[in-house]
Amino acid sequence: MSKTKLTINSNGSVKVEGDFEIVDAQGNVYGLQGRDVLGICRCGLSANKPFCDGSHRNHFEHDAKAFDLPPMKTR
Repeated sequence: MSKTKLTINSNGSVKVEGDFEIVDAQGNVYGLQGRDVLGICRCGLSANKPFCDGSHRNHFEHDAKAFDLPPMKTR
């Protein structure tokens, strides 16, 4: 099985690809109707949250560039 891939799109959604399941805060599964690629809203403007509906166009700016997080804190 391959890894699930998340792509942070500049000025847009998080693209999710692969074998995944999405659940709400109560653990209920969203019915994805067989999709293995979709977009998750990052701007908060989608009428179909948590999924992207393109509402971000011309209203959301973020230049997605990868960077390294600081080391995890140990207890």
